[in-house]
Amino acid sequence: MKKFTSLMIVGAILSMSAPALAESRAVNISIGSIGGGLDNAALRTVRQLIGFAVGTGTVDKFIVYSPRNGSPIPIEGGLSACAEAGFGITDERFNAFVQQLRSITPRSGTFLNIELTASCRLN
Repeated sequence: MKKFTSLMIVGAILSMSAPALAESRAVNISIGSIGGGLDNAALRTVRQLIGFAVGTGTVDKFIVYSPRNGSPIPIEGGLSACAEAGFGITDERFNAFVQQLRSITPRSGTFLNIELTASCRLN
């Protein structure tokens, strides 16, 4: 009985911490201007990396949040999207894609946010 009680306690603790242990198999990507002109070279590089990731199967799901038909479009342009790891892709391969995105350094006046998430959500 003592073993069963201990097992139940450990199981309860692990189930509560499961979301903390969940893998990040998607990445939210936002690039835009903070007042000046947008760094179009950085935007093109982001789009090229995403396109290559989709083409090679590293990313299976790609959702564009902005710009979107029927929604406001920022004057300077930019992109807000989510890319989710492809089926059967290793964490190492997906993480390498995320590192490539993080290695982009846009010029002053342009922001690039790369945030890991569990999965992409339709807005």
